[in-house]
Amino acid sequence: MAAWVLVVALCLGAVAACVPAAHGAGPGAVDRPAAGGRTVLVELFTSQGCSSCPAADAFVRELPRLGFDRAKVVPLTFHVDYWDDLGWKDPFAAPGFTERQRRYVERGRLRSPEGEDGLQGLYTPQMIVDGAVHFSGRRRDVALKEIQKAAGAPAAIDLDGVAAVQGDQATVSVRLSPRGPEAFRQPLQLLVALAARSARTAVTRGENSGETLEEAAVVRALSAPARVIAAPAGPIAVSLDKPAALSWSAVEIDAILSLEATGRVVAVRSIALPAP
Repeated sequence: MAAWVLVVALCLGAVAACVPAAHGAGPGAVDRPAAGGRTVLVELFTSQGCSSCPAADAFVRELPRLGFDRAKVVPLTFHVDYWDDLGWKDPFAAPGFTERQRRYVERGRLRSPEGEDGLQGLYTPQMIVDGAVHFSGRRRDVALKEIQKAAGAPAAIDLDGVAAVQGDQATVSVRLSPRGPEAFRQPLQLLVALAARSARTAVTRGENSGETLEEAAVVRALSAPARVIAAPAGPIAVSLDKPAALSWSAVEIDAILSLEATGRVVAVRSIALPAP
């Protein structure tokens, strides 16, 4: 156990990330991309038990101020659970979020800006842009460069949708429109994420003991993937449940379409919630 803790607590100052293991707008309205524009997905795998993570979470909070509204960037922070036995149990961590990060690693299709010299395996804070490139979430200059690069790539499929709410369940109907004949050449998967717009947590133990952490776009629920192997004739319906402690006015819903084999994001969109 002592050796495990030593590995988990190792912080790589040169790349501003902690390596935990050696293995590989308001409800009812959302920003819309400009005609022909492409929205970029920014995922941050983080933990309240990781002392390198608050700076990355702060960057996610600042994206709108930096000019990246949700028409340009959809940020989602996934709290992983492999820090939970090291002093502080993250209230937002879930095994499914760790599994999402692990699948990215196991596919072996993420690239690092540093090539083979970049970080490997699971680590926090790991930022992934459009399911294609990864780096420490503290590297703001790299993040901004990769976001701009992803935004300039051509879009193969347009994604739009509407949400209906009943009790604590949301059903999202997503429409996919191809921009070219090759749009559905490879199998795709559609996911819907429900995220708290903001969160504030007083941490009393672990590496961030004594800190009050401010976070944004904290994923609280993730749907099972819906497989898409051909252009759908109509909308695809995906349902997921909201944690009872959250109000609908405090959450956002985002739909993500990605390549099944690689995880590369094809389209992402914030879905408007019905007006209260």
